[in-house]
This record gives sequence, structure tokens and C-alpha cells, in this order.
Amino acid sequence: MSEQSIVSDTSLLLYLGRIGKLDVVPLLYREVCVPEKVVQELDAGRLLRGDTIDPRVLDWITVVPVSQEDIDALPSNQLGIGEQSVITYAKIHAGYVAGLDDRLARLFAEQLGINVVGMIGVLLKAKRAGLISSLCPVLESARNQGFRMSKELYQEALLLAGEEDGL
Repeated sequence: MSEQSIVSDTSLLLYLGRIGKLDVVPLLYREVCVPEKVVQELDAGRLLRGDTIDPRVLDWITVVPVSQEDIDALPSNQLGIGEQSVITYAKIHAGYVAGLDDRLARLFAEQLGINVVGMIGVLLKAKRAGLISSLCPVLESARNQGFRMSKELYQEALLLAGEEDGL
């Protein structure tokens, strides 16, 4: 298990849950936190699709508050409240990686000096730890569930996973 902790946005939990790989997260991170605003986004998602995860029922997730005052202290941005909550929590709590997939959110967090990982990064870490045997079918499953990734990102992930023949 890593010494790193992660604070996760909606998409990371949503898609790992939909592809049946959510179980790798507590094996890869010492602590997994989810801001209350992200929980609310997942609650709204469950109204549309009943299989959307509820982080409150997972004993390895800690739901954390993030004050509006702390969120408002971020530099001006156009990000959603869930992404802002994740970035704020990671900024305040040193040592947390921000689990973000949105490109603009990732760039914004990195500009603030926050380490970032997305779903693909978590899956690569899981493969390196021997928790999944092959990345290619997992990425295909994510695509089938609506996860968007460019052809270049898909190919780079397979290359990093040592699965060049899957290209």
C-alpha cells in the first residue's frame, strides 16, 4: 500500500465503480477522502442511473467537509463545485493527491502545486501493483461506460502499461 492519500472527484469513483475496479483504490492509497459536494454529485447521478456508487456505504472512504470560505480562497476559475472541493482539500491537506479526470481541473490543480491522478493513472498503478493483469480490456470497458479519452491518451496508457501489442 502507498503512503499517499487521495481525495477523489466524481468521475474517478463513478467510472471505477461502473467497470468493477473500485476495489483497487483502498489497496493503492492509505486514505481515501471524498468531499461532501462530490457525494452530492454522485447522489444526483444515482437519480439517473441507480448503479452510481454511494461513497457513504464504503467503509474505506471518509466523507469530508470543505468550507465554502476555503473554496472561495482559490484563484478565480470556472470549475465545478466538486472539482473545486477536491482541489481545495488537497491544497489544505499536504500529501493528498487530487483524483481528477477533467483536463482543466487537472491543469488548474497542477498550477497550484497539487499532485494529480486520474482514473487511467489509478489503473496503471493497479497494474504495476499486480492488481489487474491487463489494462487494455479495462480501458475498453471504461470507454463502453462513457469514459472519454483521446486515442493518444489510450495509446500512451497502453504503452506505459507495457501493452504495446494492444495498440
